[in-house]
Amino acid sequence: MFWVHLVSSWLMRFVPVRIAYALVDVLAPVCGRLWGRQYRHALSNMRRVLGPRPDPLEVRRQVRNVFRNYARYMVDLLCLARVDPDDVQRRFEVHGLEHLQEGLDQGRGVVMVTAHIGNWDMAGVLLTAHGFPVNVIHDTLTPRRWNDRVQGIRELIGLRLIPVESGVRQMLRALRQNEILAILIDRPLTDQGVPVQFFGAETRVPGGAAILALRAGAPVVCAAALRKGNGFEGHVSPVFQIEPSGDSESDVQALTQRVMSWLEALIRQHPDQWYMFRNMWPESAAS
Repeated sequence: MFWVHLVSSWLMRFVPVRIAYALVDVLAPVCGRLWGRQYRHALSNMRRVLGPRPDPLEVRRQVRNVFRNYARYMVDLLCLARVDPDDVQRRFEVHGLEHLQEGLDQGRGVVMVTAHIGNWDMAGVLLTAHGFPVNVIHDTLTPRRWNDRVQGIRELIGLRLIPVESGVRQMLRALRQNEILAILIDRPLTDQGVPVQFFGAETRVPGGAAILALRAGAPVVCAAALRKGNGFEGHVSPVFQIEPSGDSESDVQALTQRVMSWLEALIRQHPDQWYMFRNMWPESAAS
């Protein structure tokens, strides 16, 4: 993957983005079919999103578009180091950005939760261009040099990176400094995590976002940057915050459910921009 990323980034210096988009629009559905298990997971997830009795042809059409949009996201990632923040701002239509400032005005930071939808890196470019301090919790990629390259590019656009394995101290420090802590939440878990209702069935997702928010007394917002024509449409939710009840497990579940319900509504409107190549409902699939 390191060499693929390196060579592809070099090639994108000579290939216009619109041409790269046209190429991946053709190739991505074919490559997706060859991606075995991930393709089957995407089909299974899409059936539930489009349920209760979706048209099989529509399911496959939407999944083809998922792979096209994901490939376009990868093209954008390859160009990220050379992106012009002013151009990104011109290409964005944002709804609800005031909610993010409303959360920061409380002085305890903001936990910003999103999913694998749209283009979260372009959202980062937009926020840093507006002067927001954004810390991103990220998984460490393998091999290490690929991780260093990808995360180094994200640092170039002004994001502050926190590896997920670094522990909570650094994450809480960002909140105490009244900064934004961005977390991707839609990672299905089987034997741990927080149970939530998502598209009419139970699944489990990480509870870290809610745990950190409750521990720091920080508000939570959900956000996503969706592809719209040649630009993007940003959405930021109203502030989510609950008063601790004394039952921490119940509080974490309630806050996580509010987040997942907001994301469900967004995914329902844009199913072809949700890049979920894992089985989102592993227990129901096994039963």
